[in-house]
Amino acid sequence: MSILLCIPAFNEENVIKDLIKKSLKFVDSIVVYDDGSSDKTSQIAENAGAYVIRGLENKGKGFALQSLFKYAKHSNFEIIVTMDGDGQFKPEEIPKLCTPIQNNDQDLVIGYRFDNNDEMPKYREIGNKMLDHISNLASKLPLKDTQSGFRAYSKNAINLITFSSDGFGADSEILINAFDNDLKISEEKVTVIYNTGYKTSTQNPIRHTTSVVISLVEIILIKQPLKLLGIP
Repeated sequence: MSILLCIPAFNEENVIKDLIKKSLKFVDSIVVYDDGSSDKTSQIAENAGAYVIRGLENKGKGFALQSLFKYAKHSNFEIIVTMDGDGQFKPEEIPKLCTPIQNNDQDLVIGYRFDNNDEMPKYREIGNKMLDHISNLASKLPLKDTQSGFRAYSKNAINLITFSSDGFGADSEILINAFDNDLKISEEKVTVIYNTGYKTSTQNPIRHTTSVVISLVEIILIKQPLKLLGIP
């Protein structure tokens, strides 16, 4: 089955070339959405062999994913993989996520990051666990890692999923919508490299967590208002 890798990227000139070169061994094509980078991310990604969609200004990961999903929907690829552009995930683990979809067992496979991972900064682990819990409240998602950006989707999943968040809340909103569409979702353990030699986060962790929480509260208020408003 043909595989398209979609990479949202913002100021990743230091790692994007290596990421693309390694990933091309495991996928058929790569598209990078450059979310208004001020460095040479677009030029380097294109020279490395990726098709690049360049945003004129930084609008957020969710906006980048919306553009990548739109591209994927109009493509002929059967499996779509999303991977953050900061070099924290290993391209050689792409087949691990794609196999359940190739076997028609799953529609969406998430790269699960936490088991036996002592390298994750404690504040990030706590923040992610909190976001997982709130995400689970929104749609009773039976998942351990709702914030991972390393995922594989069937073409059917890409065609069905809709989301509107421009920020990091998109990761949770995508899963909630997939769950509501009765898609089959599973998780596979993946390796995460936290010390890439370069800065891997483009946003303050407190601001990041707060923005996701706000997005999730909005979803809960729309879907199940009694959870937040019932007692008051």
